[in-house]
Amino acid sequence: MSRWLILAEGGSAGLFDPLDLVRPTFMLRSGIWTVGERWRRLLQPDHVVVSQRSRLSEAVTEETGWTDNVLPPEDADDLWLVVGVAVPMAGSAWDTLSLPSDFRWMDGHAAVIRFSASSWRTHRDAVIDWNQEGRGDELPPGPGHDEHLPIRGATGLWDLITHLEEQLRFDAALWLRLRPDGESVTEVPRPYGAESGDGMICYGRNVEVHPTAVLDASAGPIICDDGVRIEPYTDLRGPAYIGVHSTLLGGKFEGGTAIGPGCRIAGEWEASIAQGFANKAHAGFFGHGFLGEWVNLGAMTTNSDLKNTYGTVRVVRNGGTVDTGCVKLGSFIADHSKTGIGTLLPTGATVGVGVNVFGGGMCPMAIPHFIWQGPDKASEHELGKMLQTAATVVARRKDVLAHLGRPETLTAAQERLLRNVFELTAGRRQGYCAEHGATEMERR
Repeated sequence: MSRWLILAEGGSAGLFDPLDLVRPTFMLRSGIWTVGERWRRLLQPDHVVVSQRSRLSEAVTEETGWTDNVLPPEDADDLWLVVGVAVPMAGSAWDTLSLPSDFRWMDGHAAVIRFSASSWRTHRDAVIDWNQEGRGDELPPGPGHDEHLPIRGATGLWDLITHLEEQLRFDAALWLRLRPDGESVTEVPRPYGAESGDGMICYGRNVEVHPTAVLDASAGPIICDDGVRIEPYTDLRGPAYIGVHSTLLGGKFEGGTAIGPGCRIAGEWEASIAQGFANKAHAGFFGHGFLGEWVNLGAMTTNSDLKNTYGTVRVVRNGGTVDTGCVKLGSFIADHSKTGIGTLLPTGATVGVGVNVFGGGMCPMAIPHFIWQGPDKASEHELGKMLQTAATVVARRKDVLAHLGRPETLTAAQERLLRNVFELTAGRRQGYCAEHGATEMERR
């Protein structure tokens, strides 16, 4: 018997703006791993195939090697179809995968469906039709229905933040259990770990922790993956995950920390996620937010994550606003965006792909993709110059990229994807520039 894992976006595309314009939703980090990588590690499938927006296919295949938009054959058995941002929660069922051979779990735009060989033969044509027709508002057909499985859906980036601590606890146990035989894992003994709570601090290979750093696992486990460096005067409190070859440069990290590979982070960090390759090398507060890849935050960049009224936070989406239901919520900053020194981000701010913010002071609530944002005026970021900067930045992390098996330069596929996003978002960007008053001469 062979196991297949099918990762599909379904109707979740666009719900995780501004980060899902340049990646499928199943490649969003939601703890130690991205959504798709967590399912791959948990299920240990023999085959992984993906279904996503066609404009993402080239870059995603280049990065992951996963087969795109080719569904399993009719005689396949034990298929798991994961749609949208669905994540497993704590439960003994995942220890042995003691789940029914056929089931269907659904929540909004998220679903997890398991097919046996017989049920796949029954439903395969309908699933293929659903996939080819791109019926985003519908979920695929499947056998049975069970609302009580240990799985959780998400409707926006804020859900990944809200459940980050819980997810990190689940992931830490799985990370430790699934480390390949022969790989060294150092579990720090008490009292260096903690006297209460989860009390687990684990290191991968070649981890360096300075003696003046404090790692406190009393509120949750701490995982420092291969090649991590913890520099002097870092206060790291669990639950936390520090990704491969990332460095903490001093500061305070608490409330849930999920930092992907190749990052350099300092200052205050609370209950936040970095997709990977982010740079926050100076003082400043980032809380209850999400950084995309290749983001750079200038010195003293700070976001608000609490309204003065203590009311729930609204975020801008598709030209309107959405009430997230969260009292604490910070900023969402998409890939290849930069902030200058002294940048202030309001509660619930969103910053698009390829944005350059400079001049200090308070930013608008939502900055569209590829904007050159000054303190009181905005213009379109010149695409050629933005791509030159992106190529320079990517080359600075080539050693980490090589370690991960990813391309070591900004590839032609990645550039085509960024150009595609630039074209897709032209209308909104032009309207924003007109509203924010930059003249044609100033844009030049």
